[in-house]
Amino acid sequence: MISRPEYIETSETETVDLSPDGVDCIPVLGEHRYKRAGGATVPHVHPDMIEIICCRRGANLSFDCNGETVPFRPGMVFAAQPETPHFLRRYPKSLSTVWIWFRLPKIGRTALGLSRAETEWLVGRLRTLPVQFEATDALMQSFRRLWNIYRAEPRGTVARRLLMRDAATRLLLDVVESSAARVEDTHENEKLRAIIEDIRRNPSLDRSVDDLAERAAMSVAKLTTCFRRETGLPPHAFLVFCRIAAAKEMLASTKKSVGAIAHDLGFPSAQHSATQFRRETGMTPLAWRSLS
Repeated sequence: MISRPEYIETSETETVDLSPDGVDCIPVLGEHRYKRAGGATVPHVHPDMIEIICCRRGANLSFDCNGETVPFRPGMVFAAQPETPHFLRRYPKSLSTVWIWFRLPKIGRTALGLSRAETEWLVGRLRTLPVQFEATDALMQSFRRLWNIYRAEPRGTVARRLLMRDAATRLLLDVVESSAARVEDTHENEKLRAIIEDIRRNPSLDRSVDDLAERAAMSVAKLTTCFRRETGLPPHAFLVFCRIAAAKEMLASTKKSVGAIAHDLGFPSAQHSATQFRRETGMTPLAWRSLS
C-alpha cells in the first residue's frame, strides 16, 4: 500500500506540511499522543520519502519492517527507506511519537538552501540510515524546537522561514549524528552482531548474560549498553523478544499446542510463555493464532 501525506489535527494526532515555510523536503511533520489503544496499520511504503520516527513513550512496541520484527522502545529511532514496506504492530494508549517524512530531492536539485555537494552528502547519509538506532538528547531537543517554532512564529514572515529551515537542517544533522553514535570498535561490533544474529536464529537456547559477555569479550555492563544500542533491549529481554517472534511464526504455520511451542522455544512453562506473549503483543497465543 502506498501512503500519501494526510494533514490532520486532533487531540491525539497532528500532522503538518512544512513546505509553505520554505522546507520543501519535509512535507510531513507529525506527532502522536495516544489516549486510546489502536490496532496495527497495514504494510505501506512512502514513495520518494524516508520516514524517521522517534519514540518518546510506549511499551511493548515493534515494527514489522520488510517482513522482519524490529523492537521500538522509548528513546529509539526507526527509519524506513522509500522502498521498504513497514507498519507498527500495535498502538498502546500511552504511545507518544514524533516523526518526519523527508522527501528525496530530484537529481541535481538541492534542499534547505544547501549547496549541491552538501545536499548530496546529507541525502547519502540519510539513505544509509540503519533501521533502528538510539536517539541522542540533541535529536529529541531538535524535534521539540522544530515544533515550537512551527507553533509560535507568525506565519508568512521571513523570520519564520529562516528559523524553520535552520531547525529542520539541525534536526536532519542530529538524525545522522544519532545513527553514528554506535559501537565504535569494529572488532567488538562484529562479535556483538554475531551474538545477536545467533540469538535471532536460535532463540530456544538458554544464554546467561555472563556467558554472552565472555563471548563478546566485554564486561556485563558494556554488553548491556551495546545490546541496547543495537537492538533497543538488554540481552535477556532481547532473547524473550526473539522467542515471542518465533512463537508467532509457529502459531501461524503449525498446529502445535501452545504448551509444545513454549517447550520448544525454551520457556520455563506454558503459563510463563503466555504471560510474556501477552505482554509483548497485547493478546494471548490462542487469540493471535485465531487472527493469523
